[in-house]
Amino acid sequence: MNNVSETTRVNPKQILKDIESYHAFGTMADYKANNPANSRESAESAYKALRDAEQHAVATHTAAAAAADALIAARRDFHDVILGVKNEARALYGPSSDQVAALGLKKKSEQSKRTRVKKGVEG
Repeated sequence: MNNVSETTRVNPKQILKDIESYHAFGTMADYKANNPANSRESAESAYKALRDAEQHAVATHTAAAAAADALIAARRDFHDVILGVKNEARALYGPSSDQVAALGLKKKSEQSKRTRVKKGVEG
């Protein structure tokens, strides 16, 4: 029978206390468990599994963060190149060309004219 339910989440503060208990447990040379699930070997195995899981989680998190940074940089670089392509297309083909429209830009001839708002005389 387990002491902790499968659905229980153990917070980091509790794990630190458990690790302290584990280290204190190491000083008990005369400890002899009646239940094999609570033996010294089981405690050592569980502690090793915890350390391995922590190392794996840190490595995975670091790799995910690096991958996210690389994705952000690749998106920025791609965006920069496409903006350059659009500017070059305007220069090569003209601002009202079909090529400019094909890149998703409005032709200069199709852009709406800006209207100025005349300021009225207050008085």
